[in-house]
Amino acid sequence: MTGPLLLVLALVAASAAVLGLYGYRQMRSDAMGRLAVEDLALLRGRARRKAEGESPFQRLARSQVPRLRRLIGPRRVEGLQRRIDEAGRPDGLTVDGYLERTAWWSFLITPVAFLLLIEGNFPMVVLCVAVPVILPLSRLAAAQRKRRERIDRDLPDFLDVLAVTVMAGVSFRAALARVAARFKGPLADEITLTLQQIANGSSVRHAFTELRRRSSSEPVAQFVSALLQSQELGAPLADSLKQIAEDMRRDSAQRQRRAAATTAPKVTLVTSLVLVPGALIFIIVGLYLGSNVDFSTMFGAAG
Repeated sequence: MTGPLLLVLALVAASAAVLGLYGYRQMRSDAMGRLAVEDLALLRGRARRKAEGESPFQRLARSQVPRLRRLIGPRRVEGLQRRIDEAGRPDGLTVDGYLERTAWWSFLITPVAFLLLIEGNFPMVVLCVAVPVILPLSRLAAAQRKRRERIDRDLPDFLDVLAVTVMAGVSFRAALARVAARFKGPLADEITLTLQQIANGSSVRHAFTELRRRSSSEPVAQFVSALLQSQELGAPLADSLKQIAEDMRRDSAQRQRRAAATTAPKVTLVTSLVLVPGALIFIIVGLYLGSNVDFSTMFGAAG
């Protein structure tokens, strides 16, 4: 390899290292000390990052958002928006913010992929190309799963309290608002948002259909179906809520039993991979030290 080529590779590697360190510093920096406390409470996600001040690298990533929107098409944008809603819009995340994060990772990984391409390491190049897509999507999927599990865990208690409140003579919307104010978490937030949509002119069916779409939870879908049937057919709502809560608790118990059943093979696998080799090494070394056999003499005599 000639000297100029080595110099070019060294410069590219140094630029990638500097760019990575600068991006990490920008990601970890916090300029919130310049704002008042009441201002910080009003800022979330992208608005907060804009208040901190954006680096040229972040502005470059944001400039690629329209191009990424055209690249993935409106159908995938709609699916991405649905997943963000199901995840609860963590930290004020939007579709543009998600695409900006993807572009940011793409710019960060590009120098590394270029170096690997020069070295001829094509599998790692493919992995680097997949990283900007996998990392934001995995974080979004994790937030979506945690939020759905939290909703599934809180919904039976929510329905029990709601049924008691309705049976006490409180109107359904007032009961929903009162129980949602008592509970904390994503379920209460979604119920509050649904009531606000109804108060602003949305129909009950449309508001609760949107609730079902945002939650991606099967128990929530059952709750919305029972609610709409009671609204349209006049079925007793309190009995339906109690039945749904009982069904949810039974399904939750079955899921926990299945999870416990799948834990045993995992524990066995860990034991086999970690403890058994260590135990075999311990036994063999113990036998060797306790036998007082001079293996060097034996092998020398055989030679």
